[in-house]
Amino acid sequence: MPQSVRFCGKLHVYKNGARARVTDADPLAMDSRLGMWSLFDQVVLSSATSKQTIEHIRHANRFYQSYLGLTSSEQSLIGHYGESGLSLPSTNGQKTSVVEEGVGTNCNEFCINIPTGMLSGTSAIPLSRQSGIGGLQLDLYLAPDSMVLFNTSASTAAEKGIDGAFYELTECKLIAEVHSPTPEEQSQVAAMGGFEYNSIAGYYSTINSTNANINFGLGLSRVESLFMNFIPSNFLNNLEENSLQTIIPLTSTGAIANVNQVVFTKGGARYPLDYNIDTAHKQDKTNKKVDPQVIRNFMNAVIPFNKISHTSISPTNTGKRYTGNDNSVLEGGALYGIGVAYDILGSTAGGDFSQETFGAQIDLDLNDDNPVSAFIYVHSKNTVLFKNGQIEVIS
Repeated sequence: MPQSVRFCGKLHVYKNGARARVTDADPLAMDSRLGMWSLFDQVVLSSATSKQTIEHIRHANRFYQSYLGLTSSEQSLIGHYGESGLSLPSTNGQKTSVVEEGVGTNCNEFCINIPTGMLSGTSAIPLSRQSGIGGLQLDLYLAPDSMVLFNTSASTAAEKGIDGAFYELTECKLIAEVHSPTPEEQSQVAAMGGFEYNSIAGYYSTINSTNANINFGLGLSRVESLFMNFIPSNFLNNLEENSLQTIIPLTSTGAIANVNQVVFTKGGARYPLDYNIDTAHKQDKTNKKVDPQVIRNFMNAVIPFNKISHTSISPTNTGKRYTGNDNSVLEGGALYGIGVAYDILGSTAGGDFSQETFGAQIDLDLNDDNPVSAFIYVHSKNTVLFKNGQIEVIS
């Protein structure tokens, strides 16, 4: 049962190679909204027998930053997710409760789900070697210490003696609910010869001009939606900054590079929107608020807008400049992104990018030399076929 998969264990954070515990005086923190999900750089699902890759999420922790932020409320972060995933809606609260580990106690136990397209499905995954995928292998690639942890002080990490900080996982285990199918169920699965599932794919690009162009040959025929989040490139894998914040693009001086226009294309033509999204800032440069249509489309690309029952996104955290040493961050921190949905009716068609390239043109006030990293995530439908121990994935 895919939604029952849980990764469990204990998290420990140390401030140096001598394995000294973090105290209140040490300005060391991790992303408060993500908690344990900040540790995953890549998530790979594959067949245990044929080793065929079924789903591969690159830059998974930054995907989870947008996904969890848009689908969980502050109450979730401080309640259920706070208990199971070690998250909290404030940096100071998460630092005290998790990073400092209660000083002397082993309180950082976690038990989290692994959000992927396939594991978020409701249909049972047939694991049989004869009439299934031949077992499911889950590979979790951990992110570097400097990607997960960050310094909250204006002084450098070296000056504070935390430049050797690292995290550690112990007593790890994977649990899931399974059941043995009846002969009737087995024959039905064998007759089907496969099943359809959702998939998330991650891409990476950089922008460094007032007219940013992002293009990718996706090679996918049923794209449901696509979204992207941003961060200055020099913030990545940098202990002095929170590498996982989904921040609005910034100039080299730290000023917000407001977005003036967004255009999505397919093969060079506007698609699925046949118009340019001109933001409120383009019409009035004194308007510093993030355009609501951009944010609404972003939310709709992560999860259908009418299905969002609770969320952490708000006017406060979409347009504010949060940085790594801002330890007063509330609501889980910055939550900005750009996206578009290709299938708002929930059909099986989606956008066909098997022969044509995806494109996004973004006009913004990035008017100096400050490369900004763009992490792009594509939600698509795939089909896996199986027979006699062999499988084939059709995208």
